[in-house]
Amino acid sequence: MRRRTVLHLLLLLGALGRAPLSSQVPGTVVFAVGEDPTLPLPALTDRTANTDLADQLFLRLAILGPTFRTAGDNAMTPMLARRWQRVDPRTLLFELDPRARWQDGTPVTARDIVFTWQLMMDPVVGKGRIVMEPVASVEAVGTGTVRVRFKRPFAEQLYLFSFNMQPLPAHLLAGIAPTAIARSDFAAGPIGNGPYRYLRRVPGQFVELRANPTFFLGTPTMARVVLRVTADATARTNLLLAGETDVMGDVQAPDASKIRALPSLALVNISHNLLFWVGVNQRAFGGGPAHPVLGDRRVREALRAALDRRTMAEAVFGPGTGTPDAAQSQLWAWVTGGVMQGSPRDLSKARALLAEAGWRDANGDGILDRSGARCASPMIYPNRVPGAHASPCSRRRCGARRESTCSSNGSNARSSASDCPPVDSISWSTVATRTSRPPR
Repeated sequence: MRRRTVLHLLLLLGALGRAPLSSQVPGTVVFAVGEDPTLPLPALTDRTANTDLADQLFLRLAILGPTFRTAGDNAMTPMLARRWQRVDPRTLLFELDPRARWQDGTPVTARDIVFTWQLMMDPVVGKGRIVMEPVASVEAVGTGTVRVRFKRPFAEQLYLFSFNMQPLPAHLLAGIAPTAIARSDFAAGPIGNGPYRYLRRVPGQFVELRANPTFFLGTPTMARVVLRVTADATARTNLLLAGETDVMGDVQAPDASKIRALPSLALVNISHNLLFWVGVNQRAFGGGPAHPVLGDRRVREALRAALDRRTMAEAVFGPGTGTPDAAQSQLWAWVTGGVMQGSPRDLSKARALLAEAGWRDANGDGILDRSGARCASPMIYPNRVPGAHASPCSRRRCGARRESTCSSNGSNARSSASDCPPVDSISWSTVATRTSRPPR
């Protein structure tokens, strides 16, 4: 699921318009980010840093409204699409806003939507094949209308296509092979249709954006935006406290008290639909047979059942944090009577599943084993995701061991599993933002 990011919320909704700035350049806001955005092209990337930046350059057809409702044909707020029309249970028509322009002055057309969908579905480089699977076809109806046909009826058709479609300019990219776009001049200096223009990037240090003065939805509040890259979470906090940055997302509980102590800073809780997932590697290293531990679905289900999500959330955001037990579509509310709770922590179930899979604590060390092998596997997590380190602690209670490695470059393991349930999710963030200029 794609999401509305903290950066997207603060800039497009103008939340920073009243905040004095830390930079010496008037009209500048500096964001502290944990990962270097190297490829902010939506159809080709799904990394958090890239999609955060892409949201400032490329408009979606529509975005989520304040209720975050995803079902129904009136659930979304228009952006690049001015309106939409239901044709039949499997077909939607999108009418593009005729004022929309690429930053080189070329109108945004239906051709851009069709081109981007084809790129998303490319079997080699496309990053939309899974999320766009329900879409049967996308075709231009003239220059300003797009017809989208779905394979089957479902209530989130509008959300699925409009939120996940961020078109790229066909007139600039159609002549480039899909496999070459990521290495093209366009990738190094994207030309978008959004509120900000891409100015420059210094690898590993910062990305600078300038407000698009001809943006058809209105000139952005901030004239200049800088994304300052700092991989270490503690260093990001120190930069904020020192007045070197203005905004930092995913504030961890130990840092919250330091931020509250400064009158020039404020903590803001922002709801969003961002989910953090643990990917499960089902194969042994080197592409061999099934992983000796995680290749068994019973083990994967046991690890999920052992998670204490509430404790994990409180470790990040502090006591009293409310969180659902698991991520669920709101469409399940008719089954649950409106109660949106997933599967709670169930250590008995976890232990039973592991026992069924043949895992026993033969030597009494607290870690299960089978045929001389320990029920242990490594977990790599980026240090920009607070709370990820709490996952192994939950699982040790059922006799499984996760050996955690913190990565500073945002690398993560990709799962080839389609049958593994979601295991970790956090659906809101605490953001620190500057409210007044600290004295120099």
